[in-house]
Amino acid sequence: MTDVLLALTGPVLYDDVARCGAAAGYRIARADPARCRHEWLRAGAVVVDGRALETLTGTAPPPRAGVLVVAGPEAAAGTWRDGLALGAQGGYVLPEEESQLVAALSGLRRPRRTAAPVLAVVGGHGGAGVSTFAAVLAETASRRGGGVLLLDVEPGGAGLDLLLGAEEVPGLRWNDITGETGSIAGPALSAALPGIGDRLRIATRARGDGSALSAETVLAVLDAARSNGELVVADLGRATDPAASGVLDSADLTVVVTAASVPGVAATRKLLARLGGRGDLRLVVRGPAPGGLSVEQVADAVGIPLLATLRTRRSLARRCEEGGLRPVARSPEGRAAATVLEALQALHRVRR
Repeated sequence: MTDVLLALTGPVLYDDVARCGAAAGYRIARADPARCRHEWLRAGAVVVDGRALETLTGTAPPPRAGVLVVAGPEAAAGTWRDGLALGAQGGYVLPEEESQLVAALSGLRRPRRTAAPVLAVVGGHGGAGVSTFAAVLAETASRRGGGVLLLDVEPGGAGLDLLLGAEEVPGLRWNDITGETGSIAGPALSAALPGIGDRLRIATRARGDGSALSAETVLAVLDAARSNGELVVADLGRATDPAASGVLDSADLTVVVTAASVPGVAATRKLLARLGGRGDLRLVVRGPAPGGLSVEQVADAVGIPLLATLRTRRSLARRCEEGGLRPVARSPEGRAAATVLEALQALHRVRR
C-alpha cells in the first residue's frame, strides 16, 4: 500500500494534518480538490476539510476507503454530513483530536486489498494501430488468468467488438449504461457486458452510435471493474475528450503507440505536449521504418522511455475480417503485449 497521505485542506488545518500524517509514517501530498482524481485513486489515505468536501460533492470522485474528515472547533454540522455522504471513515476536530487522527491514519496503513490496475493505450497519430494493440493486450491478459475489461473510448473507431469478432454477442453497449447516478456494481457489470470466453468483457458502442461518451459513465464503469479485481485495458485513440482524460488520470501505465517515421514522431511529440506528461508514459514503436529510423532514435526524439516494439502484419487485418483477432503468443504483437503487461504488473506491485 502506498504511504502517501493526500491532504485536501486549506492553510488553517494543513500544518496540523501534515504533523499527524508524518507521525503516522506518511509522505504528504497536496492537490486541487476539483482536479485530484489521479492523486485520489493512488493515495494511501485522504484527509479533507469542509471546503474540499463541498468541491468533492460536486465532482463525485469514485468511492474509496481511507477518507477522513477534519475541521476546526467551529465546524458546521454540514461538514460531517458531507463527509458521511462521501464515505468518510471518521471525523476529527483539530487540534484537540490530533492523537485520534494519528491513530486512525496508522490503522489505515495496515494491508488491504488493492484495486486492479488500469492500462491506457494512446495513439501518437492517426493510423498508429492503437485499437488493434489494445485488443491484443486484452486478449493476452485474459489468457493469463483473471478478469479483463476492454474499454472502447476511441470516438472515431469501428468498435473493439468488431475487431474481436464479437459484434453479435449480446450485452450492454455504452448507450445502455449510465454512471451519472452513482457507482456501478462490478459483478453485475461484468455479467451484463458482451464478452469473449469467461474472462474478457468489452465496453463499446452500439453499431451506428456516434454520440459522445459521458465521462461520468466511462469512469463509473472503470471504477467498478477495478474494484471487482478486473484489469482494465482502455483504447483512448488520441485521447481528445473528457472521458479519455479521466481514464488517463486513473491509469497506472499509459502506452503511447507510434510508427517509426518522421511524421509519426512529429505528431507524437505534439500529443505528448498536449497530455502534459501526466502519469507513467512509455513508448511502443511500430515498424517497419520507411526512412530507416531505429527504435532508439524514435524514442530519443519522442522523449519518453521505450517499452516495446512491434511490426505491422497484414495477416492481422485478415484475421479481423475472418472472425476476429486472436493473437499468437510468439507473434511480434504477442511478444510486445507480454512486455507491456509485465511492466504494468511491476508498476502495480510497487504501488500496492
